[in-house]
This record gives sequence, structure tokens and C-alpha cells, in this order.
Amino acid sequence: MNERTGMILEFLFTLDKAKTILRKGYLGNGSRRESIAEHMWHLALWAMLLRDEIGFKADLLRTLELVLTHDLVEIYAGDTYAFDEAAVAGQRAREEEAAEALFSSLPNDLAGKFRGLWDEFEEARTPEARFAKALDHLQGFTQNCISKGKSWKENGISRERTFLRTDPPRETDPLFAEILDHLYEVADRENIWGDGETRN
Repeated sequence: MNERTGMILEFLFTLDKAKTILRKGYLGNGSRRESIAEHMWHLALWAMLLRDEIGFKADLLRTLELVLTHDLVEIYAGDTYAFDEAAVAGQRAREEEAAEALFSSLPNDLAGKFRGLWDEFEEARTPEARFAKALDHLQGFTQNCISKGKSWKENGISRERTFLRTDPPRETDPLFAEILDHLYEVADRENIWGDGETRN
């Protein structure tokens, strides 16, 4: 096998670790935490199903590349819980270092491509990156809803604190606002917030 193929194969072996890095959110049945690999796979399906429903054009292949790349750095950096202010403060530096370590193991052209995809997602300047990032927030919120707020309850997350994650997709497209309005209605009705307050 030539050196290039060997480097790609080793990178793919490393990516298997994404199946073992767990997020704070749970699977819908609450049995265990969701892995970053499962999260990225689910995001890809969200993108496929919603791309033609949003009010702006976003290339599907590019969006899929973004969602399937954006959390790979967590193989080295670990997952950062969005509501942990101390962890979030150092997140960018940790992930920059992880991106350099992870993507530099590829041949130069592929290293540049993957790093470019990661940067594009983080900067959210293209339509595809805005779509991908909105889906990232929306999928995480939805996981909390379908798992009956298990992570929110464990971490004392109130309804108002979730706006940190839902305001960006709400501002990205009216469809996301419509989905979120529905999810908040369900969450209020089922009282799945982590602050113990009942809302009707």
C-alpha cells in the first residue's frame, strides 16, 4: 500500500473513536448518552430532509461535508457542554489544538480540505455553514426534548437558559422557528425543564 493510502486508512481508524466520545444529551429512550458519531450522522439526515424546506439555498453535499466534519476534533478535545461557561471559555483553544493534531495526520491536500471544512462551520459565513450550525443546535435541543429533558434535569437547565442554543437557529430560518415553537410547547406541557418550574 502506498503512503497516501496508508495515511488515509490510519485517519479512518482514528475516526472510529468518534463512536466512543459521548455528549451530555441522551438517546431518545434515555438509556445512554449520544456519541458524537451518532450526533453527526443524525445531523446529516436532518440536512437531507430539511434542505428543500428552508427559505434559502444551501448545497446539500457541502452541508453534509460540514456536519460530518464539525465535531471530529472532539476525538481529541472532548465534548464541551454548551451550558458549562468555564468549559466554553476554553473551548476554541482546545479545539484549535485538536484540529491541528487530527487533520495534520492526513496528506496535505486532505488536511487542508478537512481543516477548511471545520473552519467554515465554526465561522458560519456561508449558507451551508449557517444551515449546518443551525441544525447542530436544533438537533441537540430536540434530543433533550425526546429524552424527556433527562440532561436538562441532571444539570438544572431552565427553559430560559436553552435560548442560548435555540435563538441562533430561530434567527436562521422561519422553518426552524416553527419547529422550535412546537418543541417548546411539548416541553412545557410535559414539564421537562431542569429548574423544577411547572409551565402550562
